[in-house]
Amino acid sequence: MPELEITDNDIDEFLQDYNQRLSHPSMALEFDDDRRAIILSCDDVQACPGSGKTTIVAAKLLILEKKLRSADLGVCVLTHTNVARNEIISRIETHPSGFRLTQYPNFIGTIHEFINRYLATPYLRSTEMNPVRIDDEACAALMDNRISYGTRTFLANKHASISELKVHHETGKVQVPGFKNVSTSPSYNNLIEVFLERTDRGYFFYSEMYYFAKQCIQENSEVVSALRKRFSYVLVDEMQDTQKFQDDLINELFFCDDVMLQRLGDPDQAIFDNMGGESPNETFNGNSALVPLKSTHRFPVDIAAKISGLSVTGIGELQSFKEAPHDTPHTIFLYTDVTKVNVLERFCELLDALEINNQSRCAKAVGGTEGQGGFISEYWPSYDRTKSVKTPRPQFLIEAVSREWWATETDAAFQYALLMQCVLDLLRKGGVTESVGAYTRHYSATSLGSHLRTEGAHEEFKGLLTSWIMDGTPSQELWEAQCTKLLSLLGIDGEEGPVKEYLVYSESNDDDNVIAQAGTSNIYRSASGREIEVGTIHSVKGETHDATLVLETKNRQYDIEKLSGRLAFTENGAISGTQKQKFARQLYVAASRPRRLLCMAAHQDRVQPDVRTQLEQHGWIIQLV
Repeated sequence: MPELEITDNDIDEFLQDYNQRLSHPSMALEFDDDRRAIILSCDDVQACPGSGKTTIVAAKLLILEKKLRSADLGVCVLTHTNVARNEIISRIETHPSGFRLTQYPNFIGTIHEFINRYLATPYLRSTEMNPVRIDDEACAALMDNRISYGTRTFLANKHASISELKVHHETGKVQVPGFKNVSTSPSYNNLIEVFLERTDRGYFFYSEMYYFAKQCIQENSEVVSALRKRFSYVLVDEMQDTQKFQDDLINELFFCDDVMLQRLGDPDQAIFDNMGGESPNETFNGNSALVPLKSTHRFPVDIAAKISGLSVTGIGELQSFKEAPHDTPHTIFLYTDVTKVNVLERFCELLDALEINNQSRCAKAVGGTEGQGGFISEYWPSYDRTKSVKTPRPQFLIEAVSREWWATETDAAFQYALLMQCVLDLLRKGGVTESVGAYTRHYSATSLGSHLRTEGAHEEFKGLLTSWIMDGTPSQELWEAQCTKLLSLLGIDGEEGPVKEYLVYSESNDDDNVIAQAGTSNIYRSASGREIEVGTIHSVKGETHDATLVLETKNRQYDIEKLSGRLAFTENGAISGTQKQKFARQLYVAASRPRRLLCMAAHQDRVQPDVRTQLEQHGWIIQLV
């Protein structure tokens, strides 16, 4: 598409303009030949950890914006998470063109959001079905509250889940858990009744929306033409995590001569692509012709050299813009059955010796699997797997008001949405519902807003939430007054036990307060007082740490034992076997988080003496625990 062609001169003009806006010359942005080539082309790219992919994406979007605007065309950027979307927006929003990129005719958002907005929701409304809430958790909770005792017992005996009761995203057939065929049994009929009630109320699973999106395309051929005309450049970020059915839909929409489609990601970090048992994409993760970007700004050359053997794609040794500090003790802790519980303490002692920043988010210990029997909790029995989710929901309203909860998230829209979700949780705890025809249902953010406007209370409600965003945690006296006002606006009885518990006050993060008890993370505190966060590898995807400890865990086999030859470079060539490739990708993600110190922990019996020798020759320190 000639009108959107980017030249070296365009890049030079952008860099000159961008760098002139910086407060200090040391912050100046530069692009080497590899990064310029990505901006100039629409080739699919394999970008290694810490390669500056988001910066490249932001620069390309800002350069394209002027060309798109003059041609009256739009750009579409598809991400997998709101965090990724916000990261891209944060890179462009300070530039004059950045705001325009977030407005019509452009779109920057998640794949789910795109599918729902442009395809599935319009289709459902055309069939007189009004989607009120698209949320897997809410759908499961609604149906779980409606099934009979007999049905609940049936599902338990079949080891089936109510979450499986939904429209299949490919066939469009209703999947009834525990049944392969239509049945006249009471449990089958009860499940169908519950399913119909859910959809009638407008509750849908995320995956169901893909089927409705496909129906929209099949029944309205002009929809595809309209989207292609509007979005002339489409970029898919973190493409390695795209599942096959998502990839198929994206290709059906945008794989054509009229659209510039570019995909960026790293198949070596594909640890989410088969979540839920879905097939991974083939057009990207199985593509051996991806343009490699294998130079990193995150970690030094010594870490780059140590993790290159974990690459499933065989991208080769990563290059680094950072020289290695002298004699950094990247350590493999080898424990026994008895000393396994001492590993975290030894890691903290090493952090103390190196004087690494004593904040829990700066150093983390991560493993592949949770639970019991060769899992994370064997290193630390106090580990709580319920706190390991990437974006846990506050257990108390004060947690959402506390600035500590937001941590790295400064976007006001995120903060407002978090508070609104907590208000909806408060309504549920107070038993407050809305009536829709013959049914009652829980409020959604939209329906609550409409209700408050009708009652003339919306401005006061919005002002209360805004004050929490702007001012953070109030005094206890003010908090109690604000909660009284909130309960009055919502019509909730404040004497209800669950409501009173949800509105409990606490202003600090001391060991004995309620927030620490409810906490959002698993924080291990060493004898010296150092704190490290413990979690799963999946929970730290996309993060950067000062130091990372990778814990050996078991999923039929022990991951570090299985890959010890790759770490010691006694085993070369392609990594074969599905399980071994899965382990390699997980360890690659975990080991590429730190910018300073990388450590691992494995059982002494599972790392043989000859392998230990080779590990030491490749710069590892072996420490017996």
